[in-house]
Amino acid sequence: MLAATILSLALAQATQAPIWALQPERVILPDGSSAKGVTVLVQNGQILDVGTDLQLANNVRKMALPGVLAPGFVDAFSAYGTDHPAQEDSRSLTPSLRAADAIDLRDGDAWKNLRDAGVTSVHVLPSPGNVQAGWGAMATTGGDQKRILNGKTRQVLSLAAEAVNDRDFGPSSQAGAVELLEQSKPLEIKDIQQKGAVIHVASAEAVRAARGMLGKQVESRWLLWGDPGQYGGELRGEIVGMQMPADSSWNPRQMETLKRLHKAGVQITFGTWANRSARKPADLRWAAILMSRMTGDPAAAMASITSAAAKFVGNNKVGAIAKGRRADLVLWSAHPLDSTASIRAVMIGGQTVSRGPAQEN
Repeated sequence: MLAATILSLALAQATQAPIWALQPERVILPDGSSAKGVTVLVQNGQILDVGTDLQLANNVRKMALPGVLAPGFVDAFSAYGTDHPAQEDSRSLTPSLRAADAIDLRDGDAWKNLRDAGVTSVHVLPSPGNVQAGWGAMATTGGDQKRILNGKTRQVLSLAAEAVNDRDFGPSSQAGAVELLEQSKPLEIKDIQQKGAVIHVASAEAVRAARGMLGKQVESRWLLWGDPGQYGGELRGEIVGMQMPADSSWNPRQMETLKRLHKAGVQITFGTWANRSARKPADLRWAAILMSRMTGDPAAAMASITSAAAKFVGNNKVGAIAKGRRADLVLWSAHPLDSTASIRAVMIGGQTVSRGPAQEN
């Protein structure tokens, strides 16, 4: 009996996944700052611990990494990975629709483009053409593990007139959208009070109307349309998704709005979906670089595509290098907000899924 027990323990140790001690030149910490001498312990696709004075067991495998280790970017609102928009055009209220059902997990150019830009997870949303649009979904951009991290993130509600304008089925105006949403009793949507909502808005009136209907019973995130400079004052202290310009060039008004929202305590996030079209995955990083320069707050800028984006989604397992998080990591040649930085390797769920040019490794 003793021999059998010893043998089973030995076999368990032999088959146990190894622990890796990643030791990069610098690590981006959860607060957005970077630090030297930090070790990141990884096992089974999870971060076991992070610190400067970790006591490493003899069986831990050490790996020195030349560069800056950052959390994988989080695309806070996206349509990537879907062949067709997640939307039902025959009616305006589709609270049970799931964006997860529209995601194509076959590894194609869309997923590769995201990984090549340092994006390791995306929040896929249903189209906002419906006042009650359905549930978002969180997916990884690669790896062998389960790709859909959460098939039901937040309920998407739409009060942006430009998005819901449908003269065949209605509504065709913001006032009509507000009336329809009130009549539908959004608080009665199954699971909305537990999971929260993403609300498309384009005016102060829409923000106030949504708050009046949902109150404090629903954790709300806001996806901004139109000119947020006209109604940003309503969103102090909130977490918002700010759409990027179509051509990735920000005009002075948009840059000033970005600066004022940040000054007002708004947590800004960015996503590749905007106004019924897609932005390039690389635009996420460039938006964060611009935000860093405009606000003088690189930590908040880094959070806009990592930890704040994870809060927008409602996922506490991605977006930061911290104990208990997923090992979704990107090794950069320099700080990610340095415009000259390039990607050396991308890890998703503890698995290296892509590497930069040979000379970078």
